[in-house]
Amino acid sequence: MSLRAFDAVSLDVGGVLVTPDAGMLAQAFDRRGIPHDRSRFTEGHYRAMAEVDWAGSEPETFTDYQRGFLHGARVPDEYLEAGAALLAEVTAAIWCQRLPGAVDAARRLLAAGYRLGVTSNADGSIEDLLRRHEILQVGPGPGVPVEVITDSGVLGKHKPDPATFLATAAGLGLPPERICHIGDSGLFDADGAAAVGMHAVHVDPLHICPNHDHRHVDSLAAFADELTGPEHRS
Repeated sequence: MSLRAFDAVSLDVGGVLVTPDAGMLAQAFDRRGIPHDRSRFTEGHYRAMAEVDWAGSEPETFTDYQRGFLHGARVPDEYLEAGAALLAEVTAAIWCQRLPGAVDAARRLLAAGYRLGVTSNADGSIEDLLRRHEILQVGPGPGVPVEVITDSGVLGKHKPDPATFLATAAGLGLPPERICHIGDSGLFDADGAAAVGMHAVHVDPLHICPNHDHRHVDSLAAFADELTGPEHRS
């Protein structure tokens, strides 16, 4: 990837910066007596996103995600209904476990001169969640400073709607073609971003996306390595 093919990076949140908190989720499963394999939660997330892409799910419809996650976490079939109900209850609170190297990767991109924004399908609370967990915030703070956070719950439009990506572009004051969006969905993120002219990168650590029309990386850290070199890791 050309080092200066773009000036800014638009970050998805789930699957790029964070995943569901394993401890919180395991405790919730245990309280309901739902068997699971905690060690597979992160893998379960990416399998769930693949399920969403394969099904062509509507934005903010989580049935396909829940099924994919529960299968990935080895929840037995007879507990799938209870597991889906639980995920629906706790989803808003559990997206706070940092992916290894993700925050450092965002800092490296910023230090290398790339401007940063966020484009997330969320419920209107993503800016508060990211700030509270000191992951990132608009402007100065304990997390990585970004220039704009586009939350679909605030905007009223969801990825892959062009309005979400264009709102981030407007917040950055850049044309879409000078921005690279990185996210964990081939459908919502990569295809949606490409449709407005952004560069598009799909985080697919399990290498299960069959689409060869967009670029794939294993993680935000790997993406930052490509642009800044692994020797710049802190």
